[in-house]
Amino acid sequence: MYCGVMRLDFKCLKCGSDKYIVKTAIIPEKSPGLKLEISNYYLKICLNCGHTEMYSAKIIDRDEELKPQY
Repeated sequence: MYCGVMRLDFKCLKCGSDKYIVKTAIIPEKSPGLKLEISNYYLKICLNCGHTEMYSAKIIDRDEELKPQY
């Protein structure tokens, strides 16, 4: 599965593989004032060794909106 909004170059830091899948995670977070907020994250998972990196969907999606799509 490839997430179209995520176009980051990826080479696994652990094994060097360039094969990965992207999954979405929804994680509750506490904000100031004890309010509970729900945040979205992208998990990039190496198909060779399972090493996982987490990226904030809020940041990734915002950055992609600023770049022209070809």
